Amino acid sequence: MMKKLFLVSSLIWMMVMTVAAQGGMQNMTPEDMAKRQAEMIKTSTGCDAATTAKVEAVCLKYAKEMAAVREKYTDREARREPMKAVRDKQDEELKGVLTADQYAKMKAAQEEARKQRAAGGGGGQQ
Repeated sequence: MMKKLFLVSSLIWMMVMTVAAQGGMQNMTPEDMAKRQAEMIKTSTGCDAATTAKVEAVCLKYAKEMAAVREKYTDREARREPMKAVRDKQDEELKGVLTADQYAKMKAAQEEARKQRAAGGGGGQQ
């Protein structure tokens, strides 16, 4: 069961990152991004509906911050650090929403997606 859950979450992450590498995410609203990210977290952690709703609220908050950073900094290199700071704040808030086990599963799924992107040459590392 765990292998199946991990495989599904990895596939979802790979699909999302493939679209992102192709520029498809650039046209998504913060609300769309938050829904997609919350769904990926739900899939990788197996969290319940109440936790998923909290995760989505956190994701929306930070998706809006990310959108503001993208608008402020047009140069990709210039926005690298501000975006990392936003991701770090989101991570900290998600630690308070998810159990330690769920958080570990989420981070493992993210790391697996990074490895898949690196192996496939699709996009850079975060």
